[in-house]
Amino acid sequence: MAAKTTTRGPAAAKRRGGAKVAKRPPAASSEDRAQRRAERQSLQRASRRPRADAAERDDAGGRLFVSALARGLNVLGAFRAGDRALGNQELAERTGLPKPTISRMTHTLIQLGYLTYEPRSATYQLGARALALSYAALANLDVRKAALPIMTKLAEDSQLHVGLGTRERLMMLNIESCESDALIGLRLPPGSRVPLATTSLGKAYLATIDEDERRALLAELRDHHGADWPKIEKSITKSMREMARQGFCISTGEWRKDINAVGAAIVPPNGGPVYALSFGGPAYLVSQQQLIEHHGPALAHAARAISAALGG
Repeated sequence: MAAKTTTRGPAAAKRRGGAKVAKRPPAASSEDRAQRRAERQSLQRASRRPRADAAERDDAGGRLFVSALARGLNVLGAFRAGDRALGNQELAERTGLPKPTISRMTHTLIQLGYLTYEPRSATYQLGARALALSYAALANLDVRKAALPIMTKLAEDSQLHVGLGTRERLMMLNIESCESDALIGLRLPPGSRVPLATTSLGKAYLATIDEDERRALLAELRDHHGADWPKIEKSITKSMREMARQGFCISTGEWRKDINAVGAAIVPPNGGPVYALSFGGPAYLVSQQQLIEHHGPALAHAARAISAALGG
């Protein structure tokens, strides 16, 4: 009697009462495809945004880095001086995060009081807890306390704008401003940002920080500015020579064609972050010659006085 043979392969699945044929996974829904497309686009946008500091990139690979917290803080950081309210689309564009992530982050931040929501416009504003943090930071900032009287006198005597700032990624964040009520053409309130590479404020900062930090920042600025970088790099190099020679650097029409200014750095003698001062105004009020002969030396003197006050 011939031995029975066992059939293997697709036909075996069709035995009486046999196992069901494995079904192909269902095609992705239009919502799933849209979600994946949004995530790809957000990653592309994020790759074009200024990269984080070298230290932040190192921490991002460490066990102590909390990605969810970083995303929430990036949402808060997307708000700028002058923004009345932002919607999900604007927040997604500024942070590089997908809209579903933005929705989860904003919901949490609303519950904690860091954001408020306006249903009619479907937009968000900074809430009371975010404002309390910013006011606490300003109130406890020693450099602001030391600089404000000196900045006020400088602005009153010159009828120009005096600004105090520090770096935030590839921008300079304005901490304090003093200016004449009669000044027209330049309004930079605390919280506003200006470019790091093309302003007197930013170039004074770049000229003063240590070599390793500057090298890392220049590499990021090169990637960020692309084809414009050779011209910008030349200007930064010139400003570094000016800072070494005279204690201030000059920027005429680089950031805005109608603005001329000088910059100087504040270096706390006991260590701590570097800050920068800017001093200038509309080109019709202040010439390059005035910057070199009068305003630059006055600002360098002010920066030295503030630095000394921080060591007291």
